[in-house]
Amino acid sequence: MASSSLNGDFTDLKSIVIQENDKKTLEDLKKRAYIPENLPEDFLRIILNENNIPEDSDSMIARQLHFNLNRPNALPSYTNRYQAQVDFGRGRLQIDVVEAKLNKNYGITRMDPYVRFILGKRVFETPTAANGSKNPIWKKRIVCNLPHNVDTLSIEIYDEKSFTQDELIAFVKYPLPSQLFDGIFVDEWIPLSGRLGEHKEGYINIHLLFTPVEAMGPRPIINQSSLSSSSSVSSSSSSSPIHHANPFSQPNTVNLPQEFLEPVNVPKFSEEDFKSIKEMFPSFDDEVIKSIMESSRFDKEATIDALLQMSTD
Repeated sequence: MASSSLNGDFTDLKSIVIQENDKKTLEDLKKRAYIPENLPEDFLRIILNENNIPEDSDSMIARQLHFNLNRPNALPSYTNRYQAQVDFGRGRLQIDVVEAKLNKNYGITRMDPYVRFILGKRVFETPTAANGSKNPIWKKRIVCNLPHNVDTLSIEIYDEKSFTQDELIAFVKYPLPSQLFDGIFVDEWIPLSGRLGEHKEGYINIHLLFTPVEAMGPRPIINQSSLSSSSSVSSSSSSSPIHHANPFSQPNTVNLPQEFLEPVNVPKFSEEDFKSIKEMFPSFDDEVIKSIMESSRFDKEATIDALLQMSTD
């Protein structure tokens, strides 16, 4: 009993010594530490406000479009300023790739072909026609701006591989026909070249339609710098109204009396147009596309042009 009592007293004494040593060590560390005086209250704190909260660029552009296009008196003055800032090239080119008739199935299994278009410095691809073999069907629409001094469309058909590099099946450099720029719809079967020889790999069917810049109408101004500096956005609730500061002056616009305004048919949302636009721009969020459609008064062509600009910025 006496031995256990001594052991307990020794343990308590040892713990006391350790605590004293820890206190001395802590005091030494405090003496070594440098604590400056008169530190600001926000020292080493992150203060969140509307200027430093990151925001999705697509949402910002959508709101800017909504702000601009819902001011009817401002629309006539947009044209020159917009075209001065944004280069649409020669106009808008619509490419519908329908199907292909190939002369040979390369490999043991059925091919999974897809098409790659090269227009100037831009590259577009269709989805893969799984098990398409010698008769792949895509029915894919591509809409893009036609750059200046570009008059050739490069078309390449690849067989998608799972474990190796995709294999080039056929190709062609297709000169854009002159009648395309006269507003004529082009429906053509283009001969393809490849291993079998020039123009011996089969044919691909594409539709082309060109809209010159002059026929595209007024376009809104999308200015990234003004979005970050002059737009006041409330992000606390998606249902609350958004108020923007007007970054543009409109010296040549006049508010007409109500009796001089002609009645306007209120446009409505079209699910068919939405699905068609979504197929053209699958990378955009549904809500962004719907917001652009609403800002464009559900005009399909204006929506496509706005999304085209967003994708090129």
